[in-house]
Amino acid sequence: MEEIKKIDAEQSKCKNCGGDLCFSPKEQNLKCENCGSVFEIEHSTDIQKHSLGEKRNEQEYQKFISTNNLFKCPNCGSNVLLNKFEIAKKCPYCGTSLVLQNGSDAGLKPDGVIPFGFDEEEASNRFAYQIRKKFFAPSKLKKKIPASDIWGIYIPSFGFNVETVNRYNGSLYTTSTSTVNGKTVTTKHDFNVSGTKAKNFGNVLVESSSKLTQKELNGILPFNYSKQQTYEDGFIRGYSVEQYDTTVEGCKTTYRSIVDSLIRKEILKGYSYSGVNYLNIKTEYNNETYSYFLVPIYKFSYKFKDKQYTTFMNGQTGRVGDDFPKSKLKIALVTILALLVVAIPIIIGIISSLAE
Repeated sequence: MEEIKKIDAEQSKCKNCGGDLCFSPKEQNLKCENCGSVFEIEHSTDIQKHSLGEKRNEQEYQKFISTNNLFKCPNCGSNVLLNKFEIAKKCPYCGTSLVLQNGSDAGLKPDGVIPFGFDEEEASNRFAYQIRKKFFAPSKLKKKIPASDIWGIYIPSFGFNVETVNRYNGSLYTTSTSTVNGKTVTTKHDFNVSGTKAKNFGNVLVESSSKLTQKELNGILPFNYSKQQTYEDGFIRGYSVEQYDTTVEGCKTTYRSIVDSLIRKEILKGYSYSGVNYLNIKTEYNNETYSYFLVPIYKFSYKFKDKQYTTFMNGQTGRVGDDFPKSKLKIALVTILALLVVAIPIIIGIISSLAE
């Protein structure tokens, strides 16, 4: 077994050969790109949580900006963090070179990081495997996966936690069918509901990226939060890191919208019903806290039939999002089949009534 050496916080080069140190997903530590020596990163799962509206620790803030600079890409406008140990980096979104002289305030220090679980080579293999499993992917794409530009990027996000008490009232309905004079009749039965439901939520993840939407993030969720780590600079060595584009207050609306939707589903899950007439919910949000996370994604950029595509992959679990080329023919066939499933019983009913 290879010896894992301790590393100083300020160490940027291998003590053995002077090579560059980068985070190794396989080792979950720093590894020399030249001689393969492994250096330990301090691991801790004690992630700090902050109350909404709380002023962040100034000392932690100053320490973070002393080791990281923020760069705004002059081409596409992305905000990318550059560690002080790095002298140049390409923008992970458009490939434009970023230079050290353009650095500015790095902003809040992340509370936690979910480290990458595998390297680019394995990401490429997983991408090809999953695309071939996608039903709606075109057959030509499945047969020959195009060459892709791959970037490993840590995306900024806020994980929210909250305890809720929900008082609700509403009207639901069920339906029943019967045959009257040879015709099928559908009857609607309304019933009222009301009650109180307590529900707690943890790690409701909201993206704060200028290049990744909440829908795209939802498409590659979930992450395994049991493997999250307290932020250390070593985890981001060798990877691009995007700076947050929206503040925690700006993400609050999205987080509450997600929670409200989950609460509604949780309440309705307790009833047997066919549809909803209306449902009023009054929610108390208690003990709201958040943590600032960096989460790992792989971005694949490729061409298919002369069109440029970008597809995201969860850098921890390997789950691929839904932004991939889709076969119009397969979509049309599925749509037709769905319509037939609905139409056939109606047609049979009409034929039966005419026969009488």
